[in-house]
Amino acid sequence: MQPGEVIEGKYKIEAKLGQGSFGAVYRATQTSIGRTVAIKVLIPRSQNDDELRHRFRREAKLSSQLNSPHTINIHDFGTLEDNRMYIVMEFLEGIPLDKLIKKEKRLAPERAARIAQQTLLSLGEAHLLGIVHRDLKPENIFICNNMPTPDFVKVFDFGIAKVVTGGKGGTLKETAKLTMAGGTVGTPAYMSPEQCYGKQLTGSSDLYSLGIVMYEMVTGRLPFENANPVQTMMRQINDPPPPLPPEIAESKLGVAILHALEKKPEKRYETAEEFAAAFADFTGTGTMQSVPEPVDAPASPRDERDDLPTIRAEAVPELIATSPVPTAVSRAEPARTAPDPSPQPAPTPSAADIPAPPRPPANTGDALDSGRLTFMYAIVGGALALSLVALVLIIWLAVRG
Repeated sequence: MQPGEVIEGKYKIEAKLGQGSFGAVYRATQTSIGRTVAIKVLIPRSQNDDELRHRFRREAKLSSQLNSPHTINIHDFGTLEDNRMYIVMEFLEGIPLDKLIKKEKRLAPERAARIAQQTLLSLGEAHLLGIVHRDLKPENIFICNNMPTPDFVKVFDFGIAKVVTGGKGGTLKETAKLTMAGGTVGTPAYMSPEQCYGKQLTGSSDLYSLGIVMYEMVTGRLPFENANPVQTMMRQINDPPPPLPPEIAESKLGVAILHALEKKPEKRYETAEEFAAAFADFTGTGTMQSVPEPVDAPASPRDERDDLPTIRAEAVPELIATSPVPTAVSRAEPARTAPDPSPQPAPTPSAADIPAPPRPPANTGDALDSGRLTFMYAIVGGALALSLVALVLIIWLAVRG
């Protein structure tokens, strides 16, 4: 598409904003009311991929059911004359969270808490409707700068979301199995243990993924990472997260993050609302300290891994089942608290504190002398034995002569 081109007689293309593996995004103007919008269009080589078209249609349908101000708004959906699908969305100005982390290295705890609270509002509504995002990560969390409040969050990309039973959205039903051939079911660095196993997911899986995102925001690094995506998933299943900086770990925010990263879903927060309430009044403490390095994980900074590996849905259970499990699971060293530099009053010594006089050193001379005498006796004894043998030999020779 070129600037000036008009789609369906309604949307005039202004500029291309970017392109991914399956689609391109353009800034456009809705000519009837002069509104600026963003249009995502499938690229030509993807237009005949039935699974991808199903995912694209799902993204439009599911996102249009969500009304949270922190979920991206979908305005329109359609198919072009050349069979390419498109989605018309609200136009956002700002920066994706992954690029913000790359730029800032790590975020102030208060700012991270503010972003997480808004993300939970989006997830909370989706979960009430029975929708599990399944691919929550910084790339899918957008920080807007064209909103009345700073760091206004918009969550998007519900393309691989899963509709599960138990939600309040009675009209939302699975219309087809999403096998995602050639696609992905998530990003291993942000996947919950049950997602790594390929099990049935609930909203708790999204809360785990957000716990990973929150950990990354306040530390600048991922808790579980490996160049091999299967090993990353094994770490998600087996390893505890490396300790947070002490001033974070001891705060309500730190406690909430670690609780969200429990391996078993039943041990995590039950709902997004409960998760949000755990650090709703967080104000932050102290100054950021150095972050402990994860054990047996590459300590690469965020800007050296712009593209994290993804893994295909159908391959996940088999890869986990056939991957060798390490016999010794690595564990991070416990956090060390810096000693208090303030002067301490000298304690008054008591009788019990006065050290006993040192014992005299043990006399080792006797043992050494005993060893020397034993050695001398052996030499003398040997010499006498040889002399006796020589004397007997001389006498025998004399008798014969």
